[in-house]
Amino acid sequence: MTDHHAAEADGLSDPDLSDAELRAEIDAELRAERAGRPRAPQRLTGLVLLLGGIIGWLSSLQLQVDKEYLLANPGASLGCDVNPFISCGSVMMTWQSAALGIPNMAIGLAGFALMAAIGALMLSRTALPTWFRWARLGGMTFAFGYIHFLAISAIFVIRALCPWCMVIWTVTAPMFFATLARTIEHGDLRVPAPLATLLRHWMVLSLLWYLLVIAVIFAAFFRQWLAVLGLN
Repeated sequence: MTDHHAAEADGLSDPDLSDAELRAEIDAELRAERAGRPRAPQRLTGLVLLLGGIIGWLSSLQLQVDKEYLLANPGASLGCDVNPFISCGSVMMTWQSAALGIPNMAIGLAGFALMAAIGALMLSRTALPTWFRWARLGGMTFAFGYIHFLAISAIFVIRALCPWCMVIWTVTAPMFFATLARTIEHGDLRVPAPLATLLRHWMVLSLLWYLLVIAVIFAAFFRQWLAVLGLN
């Protein structure tokens, strides 16, 4: 049986289509099928939340321990105080470290623990109710927005980078983009098809975000980098 007759038997095309048109139609259907495959399935998104939550929680704990040490030992230096512009101590003693009236470390300890727990539930294929899925997206949207406030403050106002803070920025981005993609693919958040296609590529968006942050840091601290390298 030829490809043309086989396709007719399966009811995939009109019998008047030529072999070339039939192959083009089948190729289009295959491309549509591949495009429709989930890029943020439940278990993968759950793994991202679990791992990101654990790393974020440990980083928040380290920041909490370091801040308590500085409060007990004013003027002391920390292991992450590498130089004047790479320093945890310079960042954690500013008002931005408790901009919401609660230490950012406490928010991180609670928030990342919760997201890690949600990730574990998703890995176990637990069905989450609609309100819970929206709360998950809301929590990650808040976290992603808040780290932008902290990053902008650190880079352009405080003029110092906290290594543990940057670890938290690093894990929050894929956690947010994966959660957003999962919300779209699950059908909870409906956006125009072209935008949905873009937002579903959460890995690409995370990488682009990393590149943007690296470029901003490089530009903002260009003279400091030159000084560190002995070129200034």
